[in-house]
Amino acid sequence: MASHSHSHRVKVTINVSEDERTYIKMLATKKKMTISEFIMSYVRPNIPHAEPNAETQKAMSDVDKRKSLTQCNSIEKFWQTVGIDPNV
Repeated sequence: MASHSHSHRVKVTINVSEDERTYIKMLATKKKMTISEFIMSYVRPNIPHAEPNAETQKAMSDVDKRKSLTQCNSIEKFWQTVGIDPNV
């Protein structure tokens, strides 16, 4: 997993029973994590990241290699190629 900047942290509170907290703590400890790390291991995959996904990385690589490019000789052809009606 990519490293994440933690320079500015905020505190989040969740309300659970003592038994639930104890159980969450046991699960986290079993994975050698803090409660925060444990909970964030479930949440973080659903948070958008600055790093492009695999499809975007491949497209960027193709552009760098000048591979699979579509040439447009006018702005009108460009709009048509990408499927956008600029007059809308």
